[in-house]
Amino acid sequence: MYVFYGIWKFAKNKSAAKDLLRYLMEREQVETRAIASEGFNLPPQLSMGDFKIWEEVEPPKGTVYNYPIRPWHNARPSLSGFPAPPDIAVQMFNRAIIPTMWAKLHSGQTIKQATDWAAHEIEGFIR
Repeated sequence: MYVFYGIWKFAKNKSAAKDLLRYLMEREQVETRAIASEGFNLPPQLSMGDFKIWEEVEPPKGTVYNYPIRPWHNARPSLSGFPAPPDIAVQMFNRAIIPTMWAKLHSGQTIKQATDWAAHEIEGFIR
């Protein structure tokens, strides 16, 4: 959810926009959105994974009984592009480098071909 928020460089009132984003990311507001989406909106912080909605959602209600945030999955959080610097990681995410690399493998390219392609793309972000 956190990747959908941002403030335009040309925004007229950046201070108010930042205040709004801070408010929207507070625990109470995040939980309200999770409840409204019947658990589909994953929280931006692991500490917010204890919302009551996760205990209430089960088949067929909400159909997210096996969502990764559920405690029995032992899921580990992942940040796209980690450990790249944020400005590079954002570009990797926006350009879908990792999923595209997997698609290239699935379509018959070798691991070397797919990783060479990804490296070339990432080097382009750095230039």
